[in-house]
Amino acid sequence: MSNAVIYICTHKDFEPKVSADTYQILNSKDIEPYKGLDDKFWSEFLHIFHVYYNTKPPKYIGFCHYRRYFSFLDNIPNFDEIFKNNDIIAANPIKFQVSCKDQYAHCHNVKDLEIIEDIIRTKYPTYVEGMENFLNGQYFFSCNLVIMKRKDFRKWVEFVDGVMTEFLSRIGTDIYKRIEENKEDYLKGGYPNNTVDYQYRLGGYITERLTNIFLFSSFSIIFFASGISIARVA
Repeated sequence: MSNAVIYICTHKDFEPKVSADTYQILNSKDIEPYKGLDDKFWSEFLHIFHVYYNTKPPKYIGFCHYRRYFSFLDNIPNFDEIFKNNDIIAANPIKFQVSCKDQYAHCHNVKDLEIIEDIIRTKYPTYVEGMENFLNGQYFFSCNLVIMKRKDFRKWVEFVDGVMTEFLSRIGTDIYKRIEENKEDYLKGGYPNNTVDYQYRLGGYITERLTNIFLFSSFSIIFFASGISIARVA
């Protein structure tokens, strides 16, 4: 068995742009909903939960998308060498013109993010400093594109799952109803932010922020191997 797997998260059939054995395609059509919610709500985190609960992760585990890959593509690096001196591989971050919290408020319902803040302050105090550094800063690691050690993968998913379980206990799992009843908070600006279906994906938007909080809380080094970034494929 290889010491690394990079899962390609997808919601449809597609022709992959990579062929190395390190990659495994994971289609949400083959995954059961989690907590009664499907990939439309969870986005790629449905795949991540599936891997956590239904597989035995290898030494190193990563995730990319059917249209977004790490720029090394099939030139798989030596992960043993990389992780001798580095904690994690992540795609280059986006730098917003405003704080990450202000950016979320501009595009989504900031009250959801404030619920997340409260959960972390009350139940996950060791993550508060990382949360504040992330939300008050401008750098955002998007799309949950990461490669990490098995122990860190477990810690990451357990943190996200714990926070989201509490979050859903507060807002309920009838997400369409919540949005319909609070349209003034959810529907923002122009298309697609002003559509109910777009805002329904809030589980994906929130888990991306939780991933960032985890990264800012857990690691002092983010490794950018010469040019490792997102390679976007049409």
